[in-house]
Amino acid sequence: MASQKLLDLIIEAMKDERHDRKKYKLMMEMTKSDLVRNQIRFAYIDEGIHYKMFRQIYFELTGKWIDVVRPPVKLAPTLIGNVKTSIDGELAAVEMYREIRSMLTLRSQRDRLFRIITDEQEHATRFVYVYSILK
Repeated sequence: MASQKLLDLIIEAMKDERHDRKKYKLMMEMTKSDLVRNQIRFAYIDEGIHYKMFRQIYFELTGKWIDVVRPPVKLAPTLIGNVKTSIDGELAAVEMYREIRSMLTLRSQRDRLFRIITDEQEHATRFVYVYSILK
């Protein structure tokens, strides 16, 4: 039986993934640069995959399918401002997802969290690259 703390963290992760996917869609619309847009698109696509993976893990732990409402997205007025907050957000997600991973017992679930964590680290790196382009 999964702890309530684990289930709450998974729900929070699902909210974060939904929020960030919408944020990255809006960020792609803020630039005319194909290079910048393509870097952001990697994270945009992955966030949708991560949401589904967390949803599946929640189902495996509880036997219940859930969906979460996407939290409202508040953008900074500039793309570079949004890139800065995205770097921080991706790194914070890595920390929370490490905690989730440590609470999982099934190897298949831990492996999925490992993939999500490494994707989030890649996103942070891509956003640092975008930041350097925009600066």
